[in-house]
Amino acid sequence: MSRQHPLSGSAVGICVGLGLAWALLAPRASAHDEDWRKLADRMDPIQGPIWRAGQSASRSMFDAQGISLLSWIPLNNFEGSPQSGADCWGYVSPSGREYALMTHYVGFSVVEITDPVNPKIIASFDQLETLWHDVKVVGHHAYAVSEGGLGVRVFDLSEVDEGRVDYVGSVTTGGHTTTHNIVVNPDGNDGSGSLWLVGANVGNGGLVYLDLSDPRNPTPTSGWTGMYVHDAQVVTMPDGPFAGREIAFCASGLTGGFTDTGLRIVDVTDPSNATVLSTLLYPGAGYSHQVWATPDMQYLYLNDELDESNGLVATTTTRIIDISDLTNPSVVDSFTTELPAIDHNLYVRDGLIFEANYRSGLRIFDGADPVNPVEVGYFDTFPEDDGLGFNGAWSVYPYFPSRTLIVSDMERGLFVLRADAVDPERLDLTLGAEIPATVGSAGGHQVSVIVDEVNLTLRADGVAAVFDDGTGPRTIQATPGAGPNEWVATLPRAACGAKARVHFTATATSGETFSLPWAGATAAFTTLVVDTLDPAFADSFETDQGWTVSGDAIAGAWERGVPANGGRGDPPSDADGSGRAYLTENFAGNSDVDEGRTTLTSPTINVPGDGRLLYSYWVGDIPTGPLSSGDGLFVELSIDGGAWQLARSHTYALQRWRSDVIDVAGASSVQVRFTAVDEGTRNVLEAGVDNVRFEVFLCDAGCPADFNGDDVLDFFDVSAFLAAFNAQDPAADFNGDESIDFFDVSAFLSAFNAGCP
Repeated sequence: MSRQHPLSGSAVGICVGLGLAWALLAPRASAHDEDWRKLADRMDPIQGPIWRAGQSASRSMFDAQGISLLSWIPLNNFEGSPQSGADCWGYVSPSGREYALMTHYVGFSVVEITDPVNPKIIASFDQLETLWHDVKVVGHHAYAVSEGGLGVRVFDLSEVDEGRVDYVGSVTTGGHTTTHNIVVNPDGNDGSGSLWLVGANVGNGGLVYLDLSDPRNPTPTSGWTGMYVHDAQVVTMPDGPFAGREIAFCASGLTGGFTDTGLRIVDVTDPSNATVLSTLLYPGAGYSHQVWATPDMQYLYLNDELDESNGLVATTTTRIIDISDLTNPSVVDSFTTELPAIDHNLYVRDGLIFEANYRSGLRIFDGADPVNPVEVGYFDTFPEDDGLGFNGAWSVYPYFPSRTLIVSDMERGLFVLRADAVDPERLDLTLGAEIPATVGSAGGHQVSVIVDEVNLTLRADGVAAVFDDGTGPRTIQATPGAGPNEWVATLPRAACGAKARVHFTATATSGETFSLPWAGATAAFTTLVVDTLDPAFADSFETDQGWTVSGDAIAGAWERGVPANGGRGDPPSDADGSGRAYLTENFAGNSDVDEGRTTLTSPTINVPGDGRLLYSYWVGDIPTGPLSSGDGLFVELSIDGGAWQLARSHTYALQRWRSDVIDVAGASSVQVRFTAVDEGTRNVLEAGVDNVRFEVFLCDAGCPADFNGDDVLDFFDVSAFLAAFNAQDPAADFNGDESIDFFDVSAFLSAFNAGCP
């Protein structure tokens, strides 16, 4: 997890409960009170395409103030079309790219939001159906739990930047199956991160510590199990009498959290010997649901989930608790939105309180005065009303370095937002036109950006495109375009075959610089530098071009033919519509791979230059979701007759044809092989391969001295170059050193005298 997370420097856990002896296998307390209410209030999901800011369609139906909608992913866009949304969390990869982890009725999905206007669904894991799913991250592993079972599910995020998230497996040590929530302290375990279960079917439903000495095998060991803990914040105290100790602030109570509901503060530095420091039973308690402390550990905000619906308070009410003395907490005040909606989950960052309040959506409060928070913005994800139902905004995650916000909504999915109320002065950048998939190596392609001023003034020369073809970034000054607030930049010559990256910057007169995408070079738009994609090889499997089959599986060997469409994970048709594909044992019925592997190997493909391998693939199971450990479709390459190297691992069943691209450089020949693996005796694995191609990158060097592009080298080219030079046009940077000077004149004249090829 990013060390910029505001929990850094504080590892305290707040828990509601009594300090009783650890009993890992003790039965769980009765289910928490509000569960049946959420089930009773369920509504059908709102369906639609992914919406992105800048589209002509308006989303004015979402009432908002001080918060802008950047993108919205309705639930039907996630694999499995989940019927409801649940919690959310975030992950920042080592490269700085940002990902939303959205949980929903069938599991959870990983969405890249580095460019918040253009979210990309990276992976979805459909594993079991239940309303309650939760996920947290430690290091590069995501840990998911649910009320539906499967213990702790482990996912490897180390290759998420490459578009891959691998399912490691399900851990059910000691009879652990169901869990209401999972809690992370990024500073626990001496900074490596600690992880805790709450509301599980073990440890009396209390705060259960997970041993992460093997991060792929989180094991429940000990913890504080005096009573049911619904949610908790666990932090490492930054200073004071408990400095360096791990403290848990627990929303807890007896009989599933309903009786004696309140706050317990517990020292869990040694999980096997947890000590209750204090208990707070506040007035008007309905159900102590969730808590979060200010970074200085002086105050804590508590959400009660049933005080509104039980008539104990008239409007959304969040308690403010003084925790400056962990042994003697006290309620000092409360704050409200003046609406009847139920408060649910809140988090604190940089003096701001971000609160997801079901039917009244996301609410942001300025907590500069922590005992008198003032509402500064809202985005209502549930337009129907602000009533008492368990619908709408479930949670919010405000900790991305870019300050992008995400909100998970039960009926409407994932919202990606920007808090304008706390950033009222800015320059807004949007694409004038989509960056093309390919650009020519000779340069000359124009890209454009729209820059809108919001309480800031754009500097006259403040807009630029930054282009990098792998030889280093080049800044290209943009000039005013034809459209309103449009700025245009001309891309330079670039290395053939390069995956070039482009991002835009805009600088205000005050000196502040803004980027598109927001994360700048980290999330830059990509384009392939190539003049021609030459099809060196193509096989739709309508004829036999020399592929071979090998392996030790007792059933399910590769066969070429028209898909039998027999169900049980089989494809109903081929990928490209030509008719045939390679399939694992192609007949209706029990035709999957069994107890071993089957390998499909291509003939040798001659490659006259750098290029890319493209293919369509099918990985099927009876359900969708992660396959059993070790199972999947694995793609390997042999370059110039060398050793086989693993290039891709497809270990997720989606019951549809998908496509992939593998770049190949510096080869004169390539072989590819596809291996379908089933390691068990009770698993189903069906695979398919179709439409395999290899495209070679070709670039026409052209004639750079033909400056006016009329295919004639003459005086008019000299005149055109000198005019561009005098105007300091970026096109006159002939030697590409980002400076227009005498050396460009010299380079141009040398090219002119040399003539064209």
